[in-house]
Amino acid sequence: MKSILYCLVLLFVVTTTMAQTQKHVEVFEGKGQMKRGLKVLDLSNKNLDRLPARTFDSNVEILILDNNNLTELPNNIANLTNLRVLSVRNNNLVELNQLIEMCTKLEELYLSGNPKLSDLPSLSELKRLKIIDVTDTGIHDLPVSAWLLDDLYYFKYTVFNK
Repeated sequence: MKSILYCLVLLFVVTTTMAQTQKHVEVFEGKGQMKRGLKVLDLSNKNLDRLPARTFDSNVEILILDNNNLTELPNNIANLTNLRVLSVRNNNLVELNQLIEMCTKLEELYLSGNPKLSDLPSLSELKRLKIIDVTDTGIHDLPVSAWLLDDLYYFKYTVFNK
């Protein structure tokens, strides 16, 4: 009986230890529907340091690149002419490619968790941009270009107390 109890305790300890060290992400796809034909490309949590060619399909409307190792977005970002939402949270971005301005349908831009990102290029051509999130980046002030975006509703950034 003692050996069975010992085995059960050992199994419990091993199982809980493994559960604590192994982390994975799951996606729940509910009953709700996206706009018909909306193309979503989710490449989050793939440990990417560069983007695969399929990323730059001009039909992509929502691109999720969260939790990777990206340091930049390549010039091909300009091919995403139908892009409405771009999320590049928790990467290693140093700068945002200025060709992002070619994504003129962009409405939401999520860049939080990129501590080396300290500046944004001009976003003045992104007339539909409504949301920008740069919390936990090197951006600690409202950029001048944000004032020029008439439809901008929400600009979230981290401010350090002086």
